[in-house]
Amino acid sequence: MKAPLLALIVLVFSCSVLARESYVGLSWDVKKDSDKYASAYLIGAVHMANSSFYPFDKKILDRFTKSDVLLVEADESRVSEADMNALMSKYALYPEGVHYRDELSAPLVERIEMMFRALGISEPDALFGSYRPGFLGLSLAALQAQSLGYEASYGIDRYFLDRAQYKKPVEELEGLAFQMELLENLPINEAVFGQSLLAMADYQEQWQAIEAAWKNSDGVALYNMVIAEPMRDFPELKPYFEKLFFERNRTMADKIVACMQTRVCFVVVGAGHLDGPAGVVELLRERGLSLTQLQ
Repeated sequence: MKAPLLALIVLVFSCSVLARESYVGLSWDVKKDSDKYASAYLIGAVHMANSSFYPFDKKILDRFTKSDVLLVEADESRVSEADMNALMSKYALYPEGVHYRDELSAPLVERIEMMFRALGISEPDALFGSYRPGFLGLSLAALQAQSLGYEASYGIDRYFLDRAQYKKPVEELEGLAFQMELLENLPINEAVFGQSLLAMADYQEQWQAIEAAWKNSDGVALYNMVIAEPMRDFPELKPYFEKLFFERNRTMADKIVACMQTRVCFVVVGAGHLDGPAGVVELLRERGLSLTQLQ
């Protein structure tokens, strides 16, 4: 099973799921042997999930309670409807009068519209006609997840954002504008885009597998599926991985270290950012921190 570009955008394997009453997911204690640093707690998020991902183990909730601040990639609740419309116009949409059919080849357009129709969108050009390719892919992946019962309202990051409301300060590692600009600036290679669409045909298997990896606290399996195997089988994806993962991982690691200098930090980032030689976990170790995975 492969999960090229579009499946990665939402982070989105079949192995058995370990049945248990509560979950720690993909989580680590982070410490530094210095009085100048507080501790941190790191957990990998699945941005669209369902009720079966809960409840969390008490050890996770206790760590959240003890923390001084919640760090997330982005907090959409900070963005007003007017600002969201402005961001969409700036990054997600073509200029007025430009349609994705003007920019993409006819076979690729046919495949995209067929996938939308299979998900119940009878007139995709009416709803998504002005969307740039990266945001078309994001919309397809989100609709596929919803068709399987996964919702952003059950996302791991959303869960902790809701718990922090009125109780704990929240800081963004990136912000929504940064993420949308990143997606808008990804170079669109039709061959890569087309291969990603083909891979999305296995979306049910992919989502079942990501759920299994998270519930079994198996970051290695997740890394192999999301990053290692696609990088091996599709070398042309390397610049996309560099932008979507590796550059961001380095920045996230630096900001986590900075947070730990003054506060106990509870950090929630996409699970695909954590494992592997260029993942946040290894980058924090390279910066002199000690990490222990919770089980």
